[in-house]
Amino acid sequence: MDRQAARELKRELLATSSPLRAAAREDAVGAGGAVVVGVRVFGEGRYGVAVRHSGGVGADVGARARDLAGDDADVLDIGEVRALSSAAPQRVGAPGEERPAPSGPPSGRATPQEPGRWAAPVLQQRERPLRPGLSVAQEAVTAGTLGALVRRRADGRTYALSNNHVLGDSDRAAEGSPVLQPGPADGGTAADVVGALGPVVPLQVATPNVVDAALAALADDVEVDPTYPVGAVTGTAVADDELVVEKVGRTTGLTRGVVTAVELDGVAVSFPAGVLTFDDQVEVAGLDGAFSAGGDSGSLVYDPATARAVGLLFAGSQRGGPGGTGLTFCNPVDAVLAALEVELLG
Repeated sequence: MDRQAARELKRELLATSSPLRAAAREDAVGAGGAVVVGVRVFGEGRYGVAVRHSGGVGADVGARARDLAGDDADVLDIGEVRALSSAAPQRVGAPGEERPAPSGPPSGRATPQEPGRWAAPVLQQRERPLRPGLSVAQEAVTAGTLGALVRRRADGRTYALSNNHVLGDSDRAAEGSPVLQPGPADGGTAADVVGALGPVVPLQVATPNVVDAALAALADDVEVDPTYPVGAVTGTAVADDELVVEKVGRTTGLTRGVVTAVELDGVAVSFPAGVLTFDDQVEVAGLDGAFSAGGDSGSLVYDPATARAVGLLFAGSQRGGPGGTGLTFCNPVDAVLAALEVELLG
Protein backbone atom coordinates (compact mmCIF):
# COMPACT_ATOMS: atom_id res chain seq x y z
CA MET A 1 0.00 0.00 0.00
CA ASP A 2 1.29 3.49 -0.80
CA ARG A 3 1.08 6.48 1.53
CA GLN A 4 -1.95 8.07 -0.11
CA ALA A 5 -3.93 4.83 0.09
CA ALA A 6 -3.01 4.52 3.77
CA ARG A 7 -4.19 8.07 4.40
CA GLU A 8 -7.52 7.36 2.70
CA LEU A 9 -8.00 4.23 4.79
CA LYS A 10 -7.12 6.19 7.91
CA ARG A 11 -9.82 8.77 7.08
CA GLU A 12 -12.39 6.01 6.54
CA LEU A 13 -11.58 4.42 9.89
CA LEU A 14 -11.75 7.77 11.67
CA ALA A 15 -15.16 8.49 10.17
CA THR A 16 -16.70 5.08 10.84
CA SER A 17 -15.21 4.76 14.34
CA SER A 18 -16.12 8.19 15.71
CA PRO A 19 -18.86 6.88 18.10
CA LEU A 20 -16.44 4.31 19.52
CA ARG A 21 -13.71 6.94 19.85
CA ALA A 22 -16.08 9.26 21.71
CA ALA A 23 -17.05 6.45 24.08
CA ALA A 24 -13.40 5.63 24.68
CA ARG A 25 -12.58 9.22 25.64
CA GLU A 26 -15.36 9.21 28.24
CA ASP A 27 -13.88 6.18 29.98
CA ALA A 28 -10.91 6.26 32.35
CA VAL A 29 -7.65 6.01 30.45
CA GLY A 30 -6.64 2.80 32.19
CA ALA A 31 -10.04 1.15 31.66
CA GLY A 32 -11.66 2.06 28.36
CA GLY A 33 -8.68 3.93 27.02
CA ALA A 34 -8.63 5.51 23.61
CA VAL A 35 -8.52 4.67 19.93
CA VAL A 36 -5.62 6.09 17.90
CA VAL A 37 -5.50 5.86 14.10
CA GLY A 38 -2.52 6.77 11.93
CA VAL A 39 -0.30 5.73 9.05
CA ARG A 40 1.94 2.70 9.67
CA VAL A 41 5.47 3.00 8.24
CA PHE A 42 6.83 -0.37 7.12
CA GLY A 43 9.89 0.95 5.26
CA GLU A 44 11.01 0.90 1.63
CA GLY A 45 7.97 2.86 0.53
CA ARG A 46 5.36 0.51 2.01
CA TYR A 47 2.66 1.96 4.24
CA GLY A 48 -0.45 0.75 6.02
CA VAL A 49 -2.86 1.82 8.72
CA ALA A 50 -1.91 1.91 12.43
CA VAL A 51 -4.57 1.37 15.09
CA ARG A 52 -3.46 1.84 18.70
CA HIS A 53 -5.93 1.28 21.53
CA SER A 54 -6.33 0.34 25.17
CA GLY A 55 -8.98 -1.79 26.78
CA GLY A 56 -11.70 -3.42 24.69
CA VAL A 57 -13.12 -0.32 23.05
CA GLY A 58 -10.64 -0.30 20.16
CA ALA A 59 -11.05 -3.96 19.27
CA ASP A 60 -13.86 -3.25 16.78
CA VAL A 61 -11.81 -0.55 15.06
CA GLY A 62 -8.84 -2.89 14.87
CA ALA A 63 -10.98 -5.67 13.39
CA ARG A 64 -12.37 -3.27 10.82
CA ALA A 65 -8.82 -2.19 9.92
CA ARG A 66 -7.78 -5.81 9.42
CA ASP A 67 -10.81 -6.45 7.21
CA LEU A 68 -9.95 -3.48 5.02
CA ALA A 69 -6.14 -3.69 4.95
CA GLY A 70 -5.13 -7.27 5.76
CA ASP A 71 -1.39 -7.44 6.37
CA ASP A 72 -1.14 -3.67 5.96
CA ALA A 73 -3.06 -3.17 9.23
CA ASP A 74 -0.96 -2.86 12.40
CA VAL A 75 -3.19 -3.12 15.47
CA LEU A 76 -1.73 -2.90 18.98
CA ASP A 77 -3.13 -2.66 22.49
CA ILE A 78 -0.85 -0.03 24.01
CA GLY A 79 -2.49 0.53 27.39
CA GLU A 80 -2.34 3.95 29.02
CA VAL A 81 -0.29 6.72 27.40
CA ARG A 82 1.41 9.01 29.91
CA ALA A 83 3.31 12.24 29.75
CA LEU A 84 6.91 11.29 30.53
CA SER A 85 7.97 13.49 33.40
CA SER A 86 9.87 11.72 36.17
CA ALA A 87 8.48 10.01 39.25
CA ALA A 88 7.72 12.00 42.41
CA PRO A 89 10.78 13.90 43.68
CA GLN A 90 12.78 13.02 46.71
CA ARG A 91 13.07 15.66 49.42
CA VAL A 92 14.80 18.76 48.07
CA GLY A 93 17.42 20.16 50.43
CA ALA A 94 18.41 23.74 51.06
CA PRO A 95 21.05 25.39 48.85
CA GLY A 96 24.42 23.83 49.59
CA GLU A 97 22.94 20.71 51.16
CA GLU A 98 24.10 17.36 49.76
CA ARG A 99 21.92 16.25 46.85
CA PRO A 100 19.96 12.99 46.93
CA ALA A 101 21.00 10.24 44.55
CA PRO A 102 19.36 10.58 41.14
CA SER A 103 16.16 8.58 40.80
CA GLY A 104 16.23 5.72 38.30
CA PRO A 105 13.77 4.83 35.57
CA PRO A 106 10.38 3.26 36.39
CA SER A 107 10.23 -0.45 37.09
CA GLY A 108 10.76 -2.57 34.00
CA ARG A 109 12.65 0.11 32.08
CA ALA A 110 16.38 -0.56 31.93
CA THR A 111 18.80 2.34 31.66
CA PRO A 112 21.28 1.82 28.79
CA GLN A 113 24.81 1.57 30.12
CA GLU A 114 26.47 4.06 27.81
CA PRO A 115 29.61 5.75 29.17
CA GLY A 116 30.59 9.37 29.42
CA ARG A 117 28.73 12.62 29.06
CA TRP A 118 25.53 11.06 27.63
CA ALA A 119 25.03 8.59 30.50
CA ALA A 120 21.82 9.05 32.49
CA PRO A 121 23.58 9.55 35.88
CA VAL A 122 25.60 12.40 34.36
CA LEU A 123 22.54 14.00 32.76
CA GLN A 124 20.75 14.00 36.13
CA GLN A 125 23.49 16.08 37.78
CA ARG A 126 24.11 19.81 37.83
CA GLU A 127 26.01 20.52 34.60
CA ARG A 128 27.36 23.74 33.11
CA PRO A 129 27.36 24.75 30.36
CA LEU A 130 23.77 23.76 29.64
CA ARG A 131 23.44 21.14 26.93
CA PRO A 132 20.77 18.88 25.42
CA GLY A 133 19.69 15.87 27.46
CA LEU A 134 20.12 17.42 30.92
CA SER A 135 17.57 17.18 33.71
CA VAL A 136 15.49 20.36 33.83
CA ALA A 137 12.11 21.46 35.19
CA GLN A 138 10.00 24.31 36.47
CA GLU A 139 10.29 24.59 40.25
CA ALA A 140 6.96 22.79 40.90
CA VAL A 141 7.64 19.90 38.49
CA THR A 142 9.69 16.76 39.16
CA ALA A 143 12.11 16.49 36.23
CA GLY A 144 12.11 16.34 32.46
CA THR A 145 14.69 16.89 29.75
CA LEU A 146 16.23 19.93 28.11
CA GLY A 147 15.56 19.03 24.49
CA ALA A 148 17.31 21.79 22.57
CA LEU A 149 18.78 25.25 22.75
CA VAL A 150 16.98 27.62 20.41
CA ARG A 151 16.98 31.22 19.29
CA ARG A 152 13.72 33.17 19.19
CA ARG A 153 13.32 35.32 16.11
CA ALA A 154 11.37 38.04 17.93
CA ASP A 155 14.17 39.01 20.32
CA GLY A 156 17.31 37.05 19.28
CA ARG A 157 17.64 35.56 22.77
CA THR A 158 18.69 32.00 23.58
CA TYR A 159 16.06 29.75 25.19
CA ALA A 160 15.85 26.18 26.42
CA LEU A 161 13.19 24.09 24.69
CA SER A 162 11.21 21.34 26.40
CA ASN A 163 7.56 20.38 26.98
CA ASN A 164 4.85 22.56 28.50
CA HIS A 165 4.36 19.92 31.19
CA VAL A 166 8.09 20.13 32.06
CA LEU A 167 8.75 23.89 31.95
CA GLY A 168 5.21 25.26 32.35
CA ASP A 169 3.74 22.72 34.80
CA SER A 170 0.96 22.00 32.25
CA ASP A 171 -0.19 25.66 32.07
CA ARG A 172 -0.24 26.07 35.85
CA ALA A 173 3.07 27.96 36.16
CA ALA A 174 3.20 31.74 35.85
CA GLU A 175 5.35 33.30 33.16
CA GLY A 176 8.71 34.18 34.68
CA SER A 177 8.64 31.41 37.29
CA PRO A 178 12.02 29.77 37.98
CA VAL A 179 13.37 26.90 35.89
CA LEU A 180 15.98 24.64 37.52
CA GLN A 181 18.82 22.46 36.24
CA PRO A 182 18.75 19.80 37.51
CA GLY A 183 15.04 19.42 38.13
CA PRO A 184 13.74 19.09 41.70
CA ALA A 185 13.55 15.28 41.44
CA ASP A 186 17.32 15.28 40.92
CA GLY A 187 18.07 17.62 43.81
CA GLY A 188 17.66 20.99 42.09
CA THR A 189 17.19 23.93 44.47
CA ALA A 190 16.97 27.71 44.30
CA ALA A 191 20.74 27.70 43.77
CA ASP A 192 20.22 25.89 40.46
CA VAL A 193 17.96 28.38 38.68
CA VAL A 194 19.11 28.80 35.08
CA GLY A 195 16.26 30.88 33.71
CA ALA A 196 12.57 31.67 33.79
CA LEU A 197 9.49 30.35 32.07
CA GLY A 198 9.00 32.12 28.75
CA PRO A 199 6.57 31.53 25.86
CA VAL A 200 4.32 28.48 26.22
CA VAL A 201 2.00 26.75 23.75
CA PRO A 202 -1.21 26.37 25.81
CA LEU A 203 -2.67 22.89 26.14
CA GLN A 204 -6.17 22.58 24.69
CA VAL A 205 -8.86 20.65 26.57
CA ALA A 206 -11.82 20.82 24.17
CA THR A 207 -9.93 20.37 20.90
CA PRO A 208 -6.95 18.22 19.83
CA ASN A 209 -3.41 19.45 20.44
CA VAL A 210 -0.45 19.08 18.12
CA VAL A 211 2.40 20.17 20.41
CA ASP A 212 3.28 20.09 24.11
CA ALA A 213 6.02 22.73 24.16
CA ALA A 214 7.45 25.64 26.11
CA LEU A 215 10.58 27.77 26.42
CA ALA A 216 12.74 28.90 29.32
CA ALA A 217 14.47 32.26 28.87
CA LEU A 218 18.02 31.65 30.04
CA ALA A 219 19.83 34.01 32.38
CA ASP A 220 22.50 36.12 30.70
CA ASP A 221 25.36 34.48 32.62
CA VAL A 222 24.38 30.89 31.73
CA GLU A 223 26.75 29.34 29.18
CA VAL A 224 25.39 26.84 26.65
CA ASP A 225 26.68 24.01 24.49
CA PRO A 226 24.10 23.07 21.83
CA THR A 227 25.83 19.92 20.56
CA TYR A 228 24.48 16.36 20.58
CA PRO A 229 26.32 13.02 20.23
CA VAL A 230 26.26 13.66 16.45
CA GLY A 231 27.38 17.28 16.82
CA ALA A 232 25.21 20.24 15.89
CA VAL A 233 21.56 19.57 15.00
CA THR A 234 20.27 22.66 13.23
CA GLY A 235 18.08 21.34 10.41
CA THR A 236 14.76 19.50 10.49
CA ALA A 237 13.17 16.65 8.53
CA VAL A 238 9.81 14.91 8.31
CA ALA A 239 9.77 11.49 10.00
CA ASP A 240 9.16 8.84 7.35
CA ASP A 241 10.02 5.43 5.87
CA GLU A 242 11.10 3.57 9.04
CA LEU A 243 13.69 6.21 9.88
CA VAL A 244 16.28 5.25 12.52
CA VAL A 245 16.45 7.97 15.18
CA GLU A 246 18.22 8.83 18.43
CA LYS A 247 17.49 10.91 21.49
CA VAL A 248 19.32 11.95 24.64
CA GLY A 249 17.13 12.05 27.74
CA ARG A 250 17.45 12.56 31.47
CA THR A 251 16.39 9.01 32.42
CA THR A 252 17.55 6.64 29.68
CA GLY A 253 20.44 8.65 28.25
CA LEU A 254 21.34 8.00 24.63
CA THR A 255 18.93 5.53 22.96
CA ARG A 256 18.11 4.42 19.41
CA GLY A 257 14.73 3.77 17.88
CA VAL A 258 12.83 3.55 14.62
CA VAL A 259 9.84 5.53 13.38
CA THR A 260 6.96 3.05 13.14
CA ALA A 261 3.92 5.28 12.55
CA VAL A 262 3.16 8.89 11.59
CA GLU A 263 0.13 11.19 11.38
CA LEU A 264 -1.36 9.54 14.47
CA ASP A 265 -4.65 11.14 15.54
CA GLY A 266 -6.41 10.73 18.87
CA VAL A 267 -3.41 10.03 21.11
CA ALA A 268 -4.96 10.44 24.59
CA VAL A 269 -2.56 11.50 27.35
CA SER A 270 -3.20 12.15 31.05
CA PHE A 271 -2.51 15.70 32.24
CA PRO A 272 -3.58 17.60 35.39
CA ALA A 273 -6.51 19.09 33.43
CA GLY A 274 -7.66 15.62 32.41
CA VAL A 275 -7.13 13.43 29.38
CA LEU A 276 -5.96 15.57 26.44
CA THR A 277 -5.78 14.37 22.86
CA PHE A 278 -3.05 14.95 20.28
CA ASP A 279 -3.23 14.71 16.49
CA ASP A 280 -0.53 14.33 13.81
CA GLN A 281 1.92 12.62 16.16
CA VAL A 282 5.01 10.49 15.43
CA GLU A 283 5.53 7.04 16.97
CA VAL A 284 8.94 5.55 17.78
CA ALA A 285 9.80 2.00 18.89
CA GLY A 286 13.09 1.27 20.65
CA LEU A 287 15.73 -0.77 18.85
CA ASP A 288 17.71 -1.81 21.94
CA GLY A 289 15.00 -1.93 24.60
CA ALA A 290 12.82 1.01 25.64
CA PHE A 291 13.38 4.21 23.67
CA SER A 292 12.25 6.37 26.60
CA ALA A 293 10.98 6.40 30.18
CA GLY A 294 9.59 8.84 32.73
CA GLY A 295 11.81 11.92 32.86
CA ASP A 296 12.72 11.83 29.16
CA SER A 297 9.91 14.26 28.24
CA GLY A 298 11.23 17.15 26.22
CA SER A 299 14.02 15.21 24.48
CA LEU A 300 14.75 16.15 20.87
CA VAL A 301 14.46 13.17 18.52
CA TYR A 302 16.82 13.36 15.55
CA ASP A 303 18.17 11.41 12.59
CA PRO A 304 21.81 10.58 13.43
CA ALA A 305 22.66 9.99 9.75
CA THR A 306 21.79 13.56 8.72
CA ALA A 307 21.83 15.40 12.09
CA ARG A 308 18.29 16.68 11.45
CA ALA A 309 15.60 16.91 14.12
CA VAL A 310 12.28 15.12 13.54
CA GLY A 311 10.33 15.33 16.82
CA LEU A 312 9.93 16.49 20.41
CA LEU A 313 9.33 13.56 22.78
CA PHE A 314 6.46 13.97 25.23
CA ALA A 315 4.66 10.70 26.04
CA GLY A 316 4.94 6.92 26.14
CA SER A 317 2.66 3.88 26.32
CA GLN A 318 2.48 1.06 28.84
CA ARG A 319 2.54 -1.68 26.24
CA GLY A 320 3.34 -2.28 22.58
CA GLY A 321 6.71 -2.08 20.93
CA PRO A 322 9.48 -4.72 20.84
CA GLY A 323 9.52 -6.85 23.98
CA GLY A 324 6.52 -5.00 25.40
CA THR A 325 8.70 -2.04 26.44
CA GLY A 326 6.16 0.47 25.17
CA LEU A 327 6.02 3.01 22.38
CA THR A 328 7.15 6.64 22.44
CA PHE A 329 5.12 9.54 21.01
CA CYS A 330 6.60 12.77 19.65
CA ASN A 331 5.31 16.09 18.34
CA PRO A 332 6.47 16.83 14.77
CA VAL A 333 9.42 19.16 15.27
CA ASP A 334 8.51 21.68 12.56
CA ALA A 335 5.15 22.26 14.28
CA VAL A 336 6.95 22.85 17.59
CA LEU A 337 9.41 25.37 16.17
CA ALA A 338 6.71 27.20 14.23
CA ALA A 339 4.39 27.45 17.24
CA LEU A 340 7.13 29.04 19.37
CA GLU A 341 8.73 31.03 16.51
CA VAL A 342 12.21 29.68 17.19
CA GLU A 343 15.09 28.03 15.34
CA LEU A 344 17.54 25.43 16.57
CA LEU A 345 20.83 26.88 17.83
CA GLY A 346 23.94 25.51 16.12
